[in-house]
Amino acid sequence: MSIELFLLVNLFADTALICAVTRTLGCFAWRRTLTAGGLCAAYAALAVARPVWGSPVVQLALLAAISALLAGRFCLRAARIALLLPGAALVSGGLWLLNVSFPSGPAIALPCAGSGALLIWAMLSAQHPLRDGWQVRVALRVGVRTVRFEALIDTGNRLREPISGLPVLIAEAPLLEGVLPESGWRALRFGALGGDGRLACFKPSAVWIERGRRRQRAPDVWIAVAQSPLPGLARALAPCEFAAYP
Repeated sequence: MSIELFLLVNLFADTALICAVTRTLGCFAWRRTLTAGGLCAAYAALAVARPVWGSPVVQLALLAAISALLAGRFCLRAARIALLLPGAALVSGGLWLLNVSFPSGPAIALPCAGSGALLIWAMLSAQHPLRDGWQVRVALRVGVRTVRFEALIDTGNRLREPISGLPVLIAEAPLLEGVLPESGWRALRFGALGGDGRLACFKPSAVWIERGRRRQRAPDVWIAVAQSPLPGLARALAPCEFAAYP
């Protein structure tokens, strides 16, 4: 296999795996995903050319750097990525071995895929619910302007921005006065028991979850603006991904 083809195959496989993990955790971003995929592919080529670079110490350092890059910084989300990436790699690697070396491969491939699936299951099942209920205070920044409001974590809010795949926080328009951007809007189609329609949404510069004096960076989200009051008492509905950030 030529070095060009080797790099291309690794770039595609690594980017697809990273995309799946970051979408699962609600922190997908094209630029970070492609950058991380390129770094992984380049490292794979370097490790083949110079085996000394393939040591576990270097691999762990790369995993930490890639996880921080995908999360945006070193935080709880980076730790989750660092655990999910090896699990996904073990599953995909095991399935590949099973396909190319059948019938002699199951002795290696099945334990490989099984251990990866077990790691993913353990990681996802360890998501802790919110300790203080389902009501959170959100700080939302657009440019240099910031607003704060209460939001209800809605487990039924499965809306996703279709291009990025990121979750969506729905807020009534009056809550967002003063931070609505002039550009960068996208239309989001939704469906519900009462009918369907479209919501205008935008990507904020940053979102935090505040609990007393504690402030924690929230998952990357898009903000959908509801022009009419939301049903019930809540004026903003946060996606279920916020439940993983107590």
